Amino acid sequence: MPYTYRITESKLELTVTGARGVSVQDINEILKELDVLADGIKYQLFDADKIAGPNHIYYAAANADYAIRNGLNISNNLNVEMLLYAACENQINKAIGLIGVSKKTEAVAVAVLSTNEEYKLSEAIASSLGIVDDSVLDITPEKYESIKELYGITEAAIDTVGADRSEALASLISEKGSLLSLRR
Repeated sequence: MPYTYRITESKLELTVTGARGVSVQDINEILKELDVLADGIKYQLFDADKIAGPNHIYYAAANADYAIRNGLNISNNLNVEMLLYAACENQINKAIGLIGVSKKTEAVAVAVLSTNEEYKLSEAIASSLGIVDDSVLDITPEKYESIKELYGITEAAIDTVGADRSEALASLISEKGSLLSLRR
């Protein structure tokens, strides 16, 4: 079952689903097919191995929505702005390189933003890419270490949060993303 969140300020619904067994040969071709499937509904794909759980995507989506509504955005596309906040990066190409889907991607996180709950669309996108499996969003010990390094989060910073290590990591990444608009 996908994770669902409400972004209250804009009344958007965010649905996050995972897929494993993904094989990406031509991302542009895949995006064309998914655009037809999405039929105008905003979605974004992430390399699930570089995402610190569904809350990471939620906070990126909420921050992206806030940035667009308040003129603090880099991109006029909510899905691209969400990618920037999730990557904690101001440059689109760098964000894609950090957490975007590539030929190396084996697991995908799918985020769908709409004005109603789009469980079926997020699952349809996930199943068109691989096997629907939300556990790819979980933070395993191996994923914890690689994500910590990717986002430049230290053990000392994690220790200061005083929560479960995975939750602390996700929280620190979300905080780093929240500060993105201040660096613009």
